[in-house]
Amino acid sequence: MFVPISGKKILLLMVVVFLIVGSLAAKSVTGSIVYIEGYVDLYRDGELLEWELIDIGFGIEEFDLIETGPDGLVEIEVKLPSGSKTSISVKPDTAFYFEMEEKSGRNQTSFQMLSGSISFKVQKLAGNDSMSVKTESAVMGVRGTKFEIVSSPEGGILVLCDEGSVSCKDIQGREQYSKPGSVVEKVPDKRISSYAVNESDLALYRNYWLSARDKVFRSGADVFIQGYAKQFLLFEPRFTTVFSELMEVKTTLERYGKDPSAGNPGTLFKAKAEVSPAVVKMRSVLPIFEMVFYRLKELEKYHAEGLGIGLIEKDLSSVQFFNDFSVRKNHISRQMAEVRYLFKLYNNIHKAAGGGPSILDAPFGGSGVPSGTPPTGSLFGN
Repeated sequence: MFVPISGKKILLLMVVVFLIVGSLAAKSVTGSIVYIEGYVDLYRDGELLEWELIDIGFGIEEFDLIETGPDGLVEIEVKLPSGSKTSISVKPDTAFYFEMEEKSGRNQTSFQMLSGSISFKVQKLAGNDSMSVKTESAVMGVRGTKFEIVSSPEGGILVLCDEGSVSCKDIQGREQYSKPGSVVEKVPDKRISSYAVNESDLALYRNYWLSARDKVFRSGADVFIQGYAKQFLLFEPRFTTVFSELMEVKTTLERYGKDPSAGNPGTLFKAKAEVSPAVVKMRSVLPIFEMVFYRLKELEKYHAEGLGIGLIEKDLSSVQFFNDFSVRKNHISRQMAEVRYLFKLYNNIHKAAGGGPSILDAPFGGSGVPSGTPPTGSLFGN
């Protein structure tokens, strides 16, 4: 039976829809490219975008993965939910993406640095905003500061700070602070540590540290390569299995994630219940798998120079491993991009269904470092 709707009810409905859409927009994190040169890839919604699109003024969204080549440089300005801004300078051979989580009433913007080196200039955060940078070995928490995170071939990190301070916690929750006059490093098989370095010497120390870590890696390349290769062989089948499960609910994720207004609260909760098991499984696998994958992309270059050649395991040589890895890595990159796209759709559904704690909020343990069996010789050591 047709029931006429009064003008007041229509107006009220429009106001409710506006408020819902407005609340979703208010909790988004966006960015734009302000400078670019060299080779820069961007994966969005499961696809590698055409390089002609990636230019100054191009908008960056949550879960976009940016990867620079050997000559690639890109600077991005990110606007947080409260309006605070963060400037990011992405150096060559670097891969990262960001996402926004809701934790205890705070908007937590997390930058996932998978390889390379990134500099941050963070305005003093306002409102309920907070920000962190997650790496293979530690998580960095900031409120307002200027700092750089540098990674080394075997997975070490160095945190240098020009102003303010940066909290750096390792997998065991041990904390050190990087601040003017003091740098923090976490390298394989050693505790997280801080060292006094004059502000005027930061660039010099950065170069010295990278040179020293390169020598360490080269002297034990076989150990590092074997360790990461074994981790890849362990996690890749798990990733493939869970990826298939996630693809089975892709239709539901796209139906309600692209346009949450297509469903009422009941259908949105039902959709969440349907997709959550696959999302939870992938959330437990992806963090360590993508870190191992991007570490191997870096180690592949060293192996091509003749470093670390040997056996990965019985009947599998490092040459055989990297030959196979080289053939499959582009396909795996696209699969991981597809996963991030489906995570973004899940976030849209979750927010439209009322928000609150999400199953995407904790892809890492309490320290912010991925769970799982660590590679031999990696930063997951002491």
